[in-house]
Amino acid sequence: MELPVETTLRHRIGPRDHWFAFRDREIQVASAPVPEGEATPTPEPPEGVEWARWAVPGEGRSVVLRPTLPNRSVVLQPELPFSLLPRAEARIYVRIPLWIRVEMADPERSLLSEVPTVDLSDTWWGSFLEGDLCYWLPTHARREMRAELIQPYLAICPLLLVNRSGTDLRVEKLAFRVAHLSLFAHRGGLWADESVVRYQGEAEGSQIEITGKPPPEASGAIRVADPRIPVSRGFTARTFARLLAFPGLGGGS
Repeated sequence: MELPVETTLRHRIGPRDHWFAFRDREIQVASAPVPEGEATPTPEPPEGVEWARWAVPGEGRSVVLRPTLPNRSVVLQPELPFSLLPRAEARIYVRIPLWIRVEMADPERSLLSEVPTVDLSDTWWGSFLEGDLCYWLPTHARREMRAELIQPYLAICPLLLVNRSGTDLRVEKLAFRVAHLSLFAHRGGLWADESVVRYQGEAEGSQIEITGKPPPEASGAIRVADPRIPVSRGFTARTFARLLAFPGLGGGS
């Protein structure tokens, strides 16, 4: 995207507006949520929105917008919790709001900024002594994905949940480590590779495997984004939690 001199370009991506300008040999970027009830982007950012500014070498004023997944894990709360009996499994789909990478259109793909398309709330996943800062996302955790649910600012993420413990697994809240996922473009939507989560028990935690390829529903899809943190093999992490374990904080196993 070539930025004209002294002229503001605007883009609406999902429920967020983005403005781009090239002034005084600087690339300038601003972003703000779409005001409720507004149908079209405004020519300039609302009052109070600050521009991020970068002085650039030479006359380069071309930028590229690329999708990426959030920069933290996402704690999911299914709207309708469910249980898995021992040795049972369930495949669910969640839609994760994307971030937009603003990069210089140079061979190094110099990163200028990353902007979320949806502002998510912060939450804590872990114990009172250790854990991780995450984003919070209520979700429908659908058992099937229909074409009308595909949105360009949401990544469709399949998860296969497997209960390998000897007790029922109540799925009320889970930590989804999106940093290890790739993105694939398919028929106007963006899909992540499938995550397989095998619950071993309260003490053992969960074995997690990332397939590294498009899910069957997006066969033939084109990879458009690599994972933030690649993994070459499965890993163990605490994934599930009860809502009453640590009110407002998280927990997990």
